[in-house]
Amino acid sequence: MNGQTPPTHTVTDGSSKKRTLGFGLVCFGLCFFFNPYFAVIDIFPDFIGALLISLALIPFARFSGAMREAQIAFLRFAAIDVVKGLLLIFTFGGSAMGEQEVLILIIAFLGATLGTLFAVLAFQKLFDAMDTLAIRHDCDALYGVHYARRSRTEHMARFAVIFLICKEALLLLPEFAALLNSTYVDSPFVRLYDFIGVMRLLVIIPALIGGIVYLIVLLRYFLYVKRQTDFRRALGARYAAFVASHPGVHVKARVATALALIGAGACFAVDFYIDLQDIFPDVLGGILILAGILLMKLPLKRMLPSLISVGLYTVCAAISTSKTFLFVSAHKGADINRSEEVAREYFAMWLTSFFEFLVFLALLFCLLFLLRALLIKWGYYQPSNADAAFEERHYLRVRNEFDWQFIKCGILGAVSALCSFLYDYFQTWPNKKAFRLMEALWIPDFVLGLVFAVYLGYTLTLIYGKIKERFEFE
Repeated sequence: MNGQTPPTHTVTDGSSKKRTLGFGLVCFGLCFFFNPYFAVIDIFPDFIGALLISLALIPFARFSGAMREAQIAFLRFAAIDVVKGLLLIFTFGGSAMGEQEVLILIIAFLGATLGTLFAVLAFQKLFDAMDTLAIRHDCDALYGVHYARRSRTEHMARFAVIFLICKEALLLLPEFAALLNSTYVDSPFVRLYDFIGVMRLLVIIPALIGGIVYLIVLLRYFLYVKRQTDFRRALGARYAAFVASHPGVHVKARVATALALIGAGACFAVDFYIDLQDIFPDVLGGILILAGILLMKLPLKRMLPSLISVGLYTVCAAISTSKTFLFVSAHKGADINRSEEVAREYFAMWLTSFFEFLVFLALLFCLLFLLRALLIKWGYYQPSNADAAFEERHYLRVRNEFDWQFIKCGILGAVSALCSFLYDYFQTWPNKKAFRLMEALWIPDFVLGLVFAVYLGYTLTLIYGKIKERFEFE
């Protein structure tokens, strides 16, 4: 080897010590499951915890099939929890009062049953995977018998499963009062649903106490795992070996996260109104897209137009949303012709909404050009000694394969944004016929926004597939 020492694959943290893999983010994600929820109010949503756990398990999933199964299980639970939350929000805001209590019971029961089932499976897979890793790396402190013929990991898994089942069953009990709610029977038990708020508060107390105990047990377990330094170093060595033998691992992970954030941000462009209020805030979509752009780590000159436009869009969306909310809450459309002050507020609201529409168009087209730059950099194999002719062919190949895809995304996004702006305008238009126009525009606004989000997500999937294919080729 010409007298040179062959390279090693040991990952260091700037010192001579080997890098360790920790479970801090996993523990933080599991903490989200401790709190009870009140009706649809969940201060620490379970799906956010599940997504954090899935993110934390990425390094482990690269070399452990059991951890990969646990990661997928938590993603499935997150999807179930999101659907449950959206259905409850829609029920509270969009259903008739006479049907609301029964719908809440049905959704809560199905959501609790499916959610608990998927959560229990995910927790069991996670702790089984930790047990498997402990056995494989001879960490007797985690897999050895602790007491009652079970290891610490088995005790933790058993306690977490029991807590999840008891918490969901306890919080579901008050909703069964809807079955006794009847106007045809005169009995004090029939009107039990009138006290549903009090009953929900009462069951929160034992659920919260159980959650605090769960937190204490969880933190004790993961602090004990943290003290197993040799075990975590062994995991770090396995991850380092995987990275060394798989080129582009970090690039693919970063790009996949960036594209996922952009796709999630596009979903917030879908307008879903309850009582004239959009429950998918555009501001959050702008923040997610901003995070996705920053994760691309392209040259600043390439990213600057997109960063400026997404920053402006986020600010405009915040101002427009607040002005629309304040106007709709305080005034009616007929008030615009009766007061100059109300007319000025209406004009300011309309102007901010129109400016948001224009900035969104600028952001959309800057983002599409940025995605093309991402494809040019990472989507195709480029030899180190490529000449100008190769670079030109490379650029033309990207354009021929993806430009029409980007054009269709741009058209769908522009039409969707136009329908959204028109709906925002007509929902406060000072004319009785405006409500008929609202009914006519709400459907294309929602459908086109959904079609745009789905099609952009499909395009992002194609982009990631091309980048993944390039590294597999290498």
